[in-house]
Amino acid sequence: MKFLKNLLGASNDDALIYDTGVDMGQITPRWPIIRCRGDQAHQIIAKEAQNRDHTPIVLGSIRAVEMMYDGTPRDVADIEARAAKFSFDAYMTQARFEWAQTDRPKRGPFDPVLSQSDAITLALWDVARQEPYQTVHIGLFPTSDATQVSAHLDCGGWNAFPQAEVHMGLMRRWRDRYGARIVGHSHDTITMHVLRPPATQEDAMALAEEHYAYCPDIIDQGFGTLDGLAAVLINAPTWQFWWD
Repeated sequence: MKFLKNLLGASNDDALIYDTGVDMGQITPRWPIIRCRGDQAHQIIAKEAQNRDHTPIVLGSIRAVEMMYDGTPRDVADIEARAAKFSFDAYMTQARFEWAQTDRPKRGPFDPVLSQSDAITLALWDVARQEPYQTVHIGLFPTSDATQVSAHLDCGGWNAFPQAEVHMGLMRRWRDRYGARIVGHSHDTITMHVLRPPATQEDAMALAEEHYAYCPDIIDQGFGTLDGLAAVLINAPTWQFWWD
C-alpha cells in the first residue's frame, strides 16, 4: 500500500493505492485499487486513463468491492471465449419470448428529454443513499479494452444482474454502434459514457428494448414505459443501469 503522491502532487492520507496482493480489509485484490475522496476521483481517473496498460473503473463503496470480489481466481480467457459466442439475436429472441409470457413494457407519450449528466459524476453517485460517495474505490484493470473489465470481475447472476459474458457481449455491441464505454461497475450498477447516442425516436426505441432486456429495473422501477426510456436516450452522453 502506498500514498498517491505521484497522482495528486502531494501526500494525501485520503488517497491510497492498494497494490495487487496487498490486503484491503476483507479482500486481497488481484489488480490495484485506489481509495480516494469522491472529489478526487475525476482528477485521478483522468490521470490513470492516460496509461494504456490499464483501465480505471469506478467501483463504488468498499461494500460494493467486497460484493464483487470473493477471492476466487477468474479465468479471463474462458469468460472471453463465452463472450465471443454471445448471440445478440438469440438474446433478444429470448427476451421477447419472456415479455410475451408477462406484461410487456407499455407504450406511453413520447417526450424527448436531453440528459447531459457526466458519466463519472453519475458513477460516483451512491444510489442507495441518494448522495455522492464521500469515499470511492477505483479499480485499475490490466487491459486497454474496457469491455474486458467484466471478465476480470466475473460477478453476476443475482437479482437479474447478468453474467460477465452478457455484459461483455452487449458492451461490445454498444461500443461499436454508439461509442459506449464503461466508466463505473459496482455490484448493482453500471455506468457508461456514450460518444454517439441515438438521435432519432426510431433508433432510441430500438435501443430502449435492448436496455430493457439487459436491465428490466430501468423501466419496471424507473421510467415506466419504453417511450419514457427512449426519450431520455436521445442524444444522452451517459447511460446508467441499476439492478434491485
